[in-house]
Amino acid sequence: LGRTKEGKYEELYNYAIGESTEPGSTFKLFSLLAAFEDGKTTLTDIVDVTGGITKYGRRTMKDSHLGDGVMTVQQAFEKSSNVGISKIIYKAYSDNPQAFVDRLHSFSINKRLGLEIKGEGRPQILGTKDGLWSNSSLPWMSIGYEVALTPLQILTFYNAVANDGVMVKPHFVKEVRKAGMPVKIFTTEIINKRIASKEAIGLAKTMLEAVVDHGTGSALKNP
Repeated sequence: LGRTKEGKYEELYNYAIGESTEPGSTFKLFSLLAAFEDGKTTLTDIVDVTGGITKYGRRTMKDSHLGDGVMTVQQAFEKSSNVGISKIIYKAYSDNPQAFVDRLHSFSINKRLGLEIKGEGRPQILGTKDGLWSNSSLPWMSIGYEVALTPLQILTFYNAVANDGVMVKPHFVKEVRKAGMPVKIFTTEIINKRIASKEAIGLAKTMLEAVVDHGTGSALKNP
């Protein structure tokens, strides 16, 4: 739904497919899966979120909940701590930020999905040689800024984690029929046979479950 000049909401545009925008906190899963896959961190490692505020150069980053201190990587994800996640990624990749970008590319998130519906937005994952790259790009990318994905591209990645690392292209059409008989059948298309190792995917799943068990997604925990 899009808002009109009259203040009403109408179906004006397919945002799920066409709108590339900064994913924000949903990108924290991408970042930590990269760190897990590269052996840079694990769920029980410790990070000090320094009261929920930190600085990278001249830019200040804050958490929505100030006052937190030392916590595990899993707890930082449960609370969706901007400071915690950015510190984990900055520590892991500050000496070679392109390695972080390269790992994100290995997830096949830097290319369009090639959907059956026209108008898919282009994903944007900054590289260190891009003109917009700065000294603060790495920590800000880690929490979903200075990157852009469509909602369906984000969902495809999350589905890959749920699918034990196998990334499948979204389909809208199962088959085409003529006079009731199928003339074309669309089978499953795999984009990436394994975006990450079983071990890294397992850590990601544990982390995601914890968000619903006792983290920021606990309102969704019900039978």
